[in-house]
Amino acid sequence: MTEKQAYVGMDLDTSGGSLVHAMIQAIQEDNEGVIVEDYMVYKKVKVPGKMILNRETVEEHLGADFDMDQVHMVMSSCFGFITDWDEEHLTIEWEE
Repeated sequence: MTEKQAYVGMDLDTSGGSLVHAMIQAIQEDNEGVIVEDYMVYKKVKVPGKMILNRETVEEHLGADFDMDQVHMVMSSCFGFITDWDEEHLTIEWEE
């Protein structure tokens, strides 16, 4: 059996511009230990153990309404399991 991976997160397509920027700011605000790696065409956002993306926090940074379905437009991949996704938040974590 392999060791449990420490980080969970998502890769965000930088062509999403202000939406991606607002999502990253929201993740940084609502989670501890966030690491953002810039690969020019995408940004890898990772958090130890569990990542939460809250709609309300994204809206605060975006300055506009945000629908959680918009995540589909900019998230090219994720690592960890999406354990909860509704109109208010998205949670990515490693299940026990």
